[in-house]
Amino acid sequence: MNFDNMEPDYKKDEESDLQKMARQTNKNVFLAVTAGVFISLGFAAIIFIVFLNMGFITLNKFNADGTRRDTDGTTKLTEIQDKMQNFYYSDNVDPEALKDAMYKGYVSAYGDPYTTYYTADEYTQLMSSYKGAIGGIGVRVSYEKGTGLKVSSVEENSPAAQAGIQAGDVITAIDGNDITNLDENPVDNLRGEEGSEVNVTYSRNGESNTVKLTRIQLTTTTAAGTMLEGTTIGYIAVTHFEDPTSEQFANAVKDLESKGMTGLIIDLRDNTGGLVASSVKILDTLMPEGVYGTQVFKDGSKVELTGTNADAVNVPVVLLVNENTASASELTAGALQSEKGYQLIGKTTYGKGSAQTQKTLSDGSVLKYTYAKWMIPNGTCINGKGLTPDEEVDNVSLSGITTKDVKETLKVDCVNTRIKSMQKMLNILGYSVDREDGYFSVNTQAALQQFETDNHLNVDGGYSQSDKQMLVARMMIYINNHENDKQYDQLIKIIK
Repeated sequence: MNFDNMEPDYKKDEESDLQKMARQTNKNVFLAVTAGVFISLGFAAIIFIVFLNMGFITLNKFNADGTRRDTDGTTKLTEIQDKMQNFYYSDNVDPEALKDAMYKGYVSAYGDPYTTYYTADEYTQLMSSYKGAIGGIGVRVSYEKGTGLKVSSVEENSPAAQAGIQAGDVITAIDGNDITNLDENPVDNLRGEEGSEVNVTYSRNGESNTVKLTRIQLTTTTAAGTMLEGTTIGYIAVTHFEDPTSEQFANAVKDLESKGMTGLIIDLRDNTGGLVASSVKILDTLMPEGVYGTQVFKDGSKVELTGTNADAVNVPVVLLVNENTASASELTAGALQSEKGYQLIGKTTYGKGSAQTQKTLSDGSVLKYTYAKWMIPNGTCINGKGLTPDEEVDNVSLSGITTKDVKETLKVDCVNTRIKSMQKMLNILGYSVDREDGYFSVNTQAALQQFETDNHLNVDGGYSQSDKQMLVARMMIYINNHENDKQYDQLIKIIK
């Protein structure tokens, strides 16, 4: 018997157990790998679904008609850029201006007039106006294409005042450059470095004058007070809410109190708002400590606008408001009306009850956006509604009046919107015109001839540029005269 080819019995048993163990191990490995694969596939599927929903993955990059899908707008933008850069006929294009226009367009698409994108330069100019410090000649102006910069007020002792420029004048050229037909407001051309010179051409009563002015650093007066002649009633006009406004207001109140003030008129007409913080400080002068308003944010949280003054003004107060009283002005008027019972005289206010803040972007440009709405102390949000005056009083309506140039003399039987404007101004100024529909009637001619005679103009009965300029000047004087202010007149009756 050859024992060399024989294996011990335990060998067979051991090999059999090892084989079993191996088979079991292989099975476990297979199951583990299989499970791992399914888990990985499941996780990948979840990631895929999430990315698909977020728009990071597109199953089909093409529409049914074969056009490429544009899920994030980049494809369309690339197509536009390609066409414009390669085929637009002019090379006179500023790349930075294109980018800024794109940013402005994106923000404006939100449909909120108070949410705006500013370039760095635009924001710097905006902030300088809020600070009330402007290097210029000392005039407040509004621009109308076809006419120029209309002077609404002149700062006392400013370069403009010393040169004889008055409210009602129209600035037509700056440094010899005509500004009457520009697409953009040329007011920035009046500003410049302190000590620099600027030549200003302005017209008055049909005559043109040019003066050389030296720019100075100006602190704009936005709150000015006076005691009404022959009374102890104080009057403070607040034209805007800027950094210096609350201090100017407080100083005006102290001055009037030292003169024995027994009543106070606050004129907020045509005040479109400004800094809410400035409004709160003014309310702190007029109201005892407490809540002056509440801001409500997107998530429903609230912040109260509070004051801490225990020694508020202790005289009757009446406020003048109109359809252009807005934002911080409405917060001021609303708090005084609801908490102090002070009367509002005039017209229903504008209705802006939202608050804006700004974010400075990486290149210095700024995004201003609406972040909250605010409510007056009684819980009312006036956004889109405005404040209802206690007594509604209409002043003369200036709607339909234009100051556009009269390039050709208009005569009897003409029909023109400038004639319609002329007819309305003549009626306001007391020259009886039988119609205001733009038809140049014989009666209109008679009224115009009387106006020309009274103002030493060429009496020819034709409506000319000189006639228009004189009418505008007389209207400015009329508007700024308290005797023609029906709202002011009614307020005097109440406060007395």
